Amino acid sequence: YMSYWLHSKSSTAEWQRYIQTQSTKAIDKGSLWSLAILSFLAVFREGTETVLFFIGMASSIKLPTLLTGIAIGLVLLIVLSYLILKVGLKIPMRPFFLVSSVLMFYLCFKFAGMGIHGLQLAGLLPATQAPIPTIDFFAVYSTWESVIPQIILLIVAVVAMVWNKKKDKKAKLQQTNQGESKHAL
Repeated sequence: YMSYWLHSKSSTAEWQRYIQTQSTKAIDKGSLWSLAILSFLAVFREGTETVLFFIGMASSIKLPTLLTGIAIGLVLLIVLSYLILKVGLKIPMRPFFLVSSVLMFYLCFKFAGMGIHGLQLAGLLPATQAPIPTIDFFAVYSTWESVIPQIILLIVAVVAMVWNKKKDKKAKLQQTNQGESKHAL
């Protein structure tokens, strides 16, 4: 779902509409506290999901590698924060959300394969061999029980991508029509 949400926000028009609607609702309620709470919850939710991903991966990563990754992430965060706050760097939202959605999908796809494979190794799920090669980078294992959920995820992602493309085209068409009607007046 997170990958779908990020991909759906990669449309600049859709993202602007979403932000405007949410902030307008918060301000219309008569208080900036609503807007502050909305902002906090959005950031807190993202942070919680990131922590959950790290907890799931931490047991399979050596401590020096984990700490190095955290350090690199912190350095990048500090540099990016400085560039945004002090230099005025504008992050292009469409590429940012597209890359984020691809990364989230990759993690979801891999965690699904790794989770099912782990349950199979523990003897909690059956393992029916499939004529598929094992690809560790994507956590694709040669059992139907692990591949079928990953295929379903892939189908859902493609359907969501096509649906978002259609929504994006429709939003652009509406913006064009609104712009033409304003110029006609």
